[in-house]
Amino acid sequence: MRRLPSPFIHNGVNMFSENYSRQTALASLKDMDENLSDQELVQFARSDEAMIRAAAAAHPKTPLTILLKLTRDESATVRAGLARNPRPDMPEDIYIDLATDRTPEVVYALIANPQVPDAIIAKLARKFGKEYSSAARERLSSKGGAAKVFGKLGIAAG
Repeated sequence: MRRLPSPFIHNGVNMFSENYSRQTALASLKDMDENLSDQELVQFARSDEAMIRAAAAAHPKTPLTILLKLTRDESATVRAGLARNPRPDMPEDIYIDLATDRTPEVVYALIANPQVPDAIIAKLARKFGKEYSSAARERLSSKGGAAKVFGKLGIAAG
């Protein structure tokens, strides 16, 4: 049997043995969330499993250099995980790049992330032919006041 790096061993159990499902591995990853080191997050980001990479992409402590690489991941699930990342110091270029993704799942995840600047959401709201534009307008208009009126038009207030 191939030897797995230590982050894939949890409580003495191989997270990817036949007796240990992917869902259990993801649950264990969430349980270990606060205790993960940068090195462990890097290893998860390099996993063959898209769901594991997505969990690393969504983790607010994943190193920025890794997050930049994950913007180009082949899996939309990973890019959607990145779009959900609540990191407050996320470079705006990552959001701009994800806003142009062709997969609606990624764009919807971006719209749902409150860390994404309203100006980026407003650009998505003005793409009237796209299925996600109404969700972007709804997010902008949910703020109330002038933002509500502007949001319905796809304009970021303030």
